Amino acid sequence: MSKPQEAPYGTWRSPLSADIFAAGAVSLKEVVVSQPNGRIHLLEVRPAESGRGCIVEIGDDGWSHRDILPKEYNALTHVHEYGGASFTVRSNTGHIIFSDFESNLVFDLDPATLKAEPIIEEDFKNYYADFDAHPTDSRWVLAIKEDHHSSRIEDIENTLVAIDSSTRTVHTIVRDADFYAYPRFSPDGRRVSWTQWHHPNMPWHYNELWVADWQQGKVVNSKVVAGRDIKESITQPQWGEDGSLFFVGDRTGFWQLYQLVDNEVRYVHVKGLEEAEFGAPEWSLGSSTYASLSSEKLVAFYNLDGSQKAIIIDVTTGDFTDPAIPINEVNSTAVKRTSPKSFAVIGSTASTPKALYHIRLDNPLTTRTLKPSISLSFPLTFLSTPQPITYPRTRSGPQSGHAHALFLAPTNPNYTKPPSALPPLIVAIHGGPTGQTGIGLSLRDQYWTTRGYALVQINYVGSSGYGKEYASLLNGQWGVADIADAASAVDYLADKGWIDKSRVGITGLSAGGYATMQALATYPQVFHAGAAESGISDLRAMFAETHKFESRYLQPLCFPPNASLDDQERIIRERSAIHNAERITSPLLILAGKQDKIVPPSQATGLKNRIDEVSKGRVECEVVVYEGEGHVFTSGENVRDSVQRMERWWARFLLGNRD
Repeated sequence: MSKPQEAPYGTWRSPLSADIFAAGAVSLKEVVVSQPNGRIHLLEVRPAESGRGCIVEIGDDGWSHRDILPKEYNALTHVHEYGGASFTVRSNTGHIIFSDFESNLVFDLDPATLKAEPIIEEDFKNYYADFDAHPTDSRWVLAIKEDHHSSRIEDIENTLVAIDSSTRTVHTIVRDADFYAYPRFSPDGRRVSWTQWHHPNMPWHYNELWVADWQQGKVVNSKVVAGRDIKESITQPQWGEDGSLFFVGDRTGFWQLYQLVDNEVRYVHVKGLEEAEFGAPEWSLGSSTYASLSSEKLVAFYNLDGSQKAIIIDVTTGDFTDPAIPINEVNSTAVKRTSPKSFAVIGSTASTPKALYHIRLDNPLTTRTLKPSISLSFPLTFLSTPQPITYPRTRSGPQSGHAHALFLAPTNPNYTKPPSALPPLIVAIHGGPTGQTGIGLSLRDQYWTTRGYALVQINYVGSSGYGKEYASLLNGQWGVADIADAASAVDYLADKGWIDKSRVGITGLSAGGYATMQALATYPQVFHAGAAESGISDLRAMFAETHKFESRYLQPLCFPPNASLDDQERIIRERSAIHNAERITSPLLILAGKQDKIVPPSQATGLKNRIDEVSKGRVECEVVVYEGEGHVFTSGENVRDSVQRMERWWARFLLGNRD
């Protein structure tokens, strides 16, 4: 091995090329298991195929796999714009039910012949997702329907429907709530459960769990079983092997496990983990981070202190065992039972990319990698290990408590730093804002650390994973507290001597893009360059233009309770970068998708025009709008281009390379 060479931070040659984002990696989105035979199916989103969602069947040998979705289909959905739960498996036939992103039709796919037949009549204005097939009667499929025949956001209707695949007819079985999720048949097919909620709530605020009897295309005797007498967020309801109904609720202030037995809700008290989170915000449909293995046992991943861990729970006693599964971050739609002693999971560790695993709870435990998202071709010594940090919120005033983050130091065994040099820092802000950055391996983060940048992922107040109280600290403070936490992290890392505080960039997607713009306007002495993806610059326009799912989400994050109209107007102006463009003195790169219905690209172009106007060209602002992209870029070519543009941006404005 050659001796490491001395080179300035940020200039190191990395084994990670931007090409890896164009063709090398796929996104593993969902896993579905056919019961009772345990056949595993995986949904991959492939950058090399313009972000197409493909369903993959894992062979019985556990190693082989094959695409079963014909290339003319794209198994994704538009529901809530974020999608999720775009396919399921009929347990009695093994056929796949999926939604096609291009036509919005719902199909029945025979994996043996690869022939797909529509089970509804064509209507491009209706979106479907979150399917569940009746366990014995192959006619019926439950789904969420989102009707977009009206162009007015307030007139878009969400309903719970039953699809009769024999006649291609769609029957509305529940309506009048603003949103629905998790329509599920009981194992015997005699009951149906679902969640529902109303504006202005999001599903992680307050919702209700309902149960009804099933009668051939309709539900009767509907009743709410949780979420009304005790206001709580309910997620991941799923029927157990014994016919009881499990769910996750946050009535204690943390997402904990519960079980509905004989119409009574009992707390599955996992002793010692009362402040762990067994759920997460439902940005996409179909979350599943636990599974019922038998009438007595659950496998569950819980979130504590920024890392996830698997345990096996005895639901009768609350006792649990640690099977020592090495995964420390899982997809929200990731955990599915394959047998009483095995399950499939999509997850990652701090040193291995996301992969689909099959885990058998034998003695000893066996973990088989069924399909990786990518195969790394370089040694693990290049990887920077995320270091969880908790730091004082100094920019929010005294007695403000602490915030959380993950720090990644620059790491590359081929290089050493010049004497006394400190690395430039990239501050990354997650989206949501109700969300969290986990500890699992992110190749995007490693792209920067292998080049000699330090990086910090901010889990600012308002983030999930730390309980309801921490998440609620952002209420009325969005655009203030989040960016104050980002600036406080810079102070903390600089005081530690870990970073060069004169070379700090900030970046983020969606709410992270909004924070990037706000941070440049609010803390121009802290942040010296920014790169915003799908970011919000004008709150007033955002309130008017965004999609139904989030159309009432942002206001409580911005305004304190009972704020007057004058106060609301003042807050909108104070927290919209477009109204404070004269305070932005650092260069800003803005990336947007032309087809983004969540944050329209006018948010990007409007801010650029305003910066150009007030700075008279003295502040560099570049906007790139990608054709064919929505809120999150999925085409490999566009993802590669966005990463390369960002690399050039940091080189110019954090390293001083003006070439």
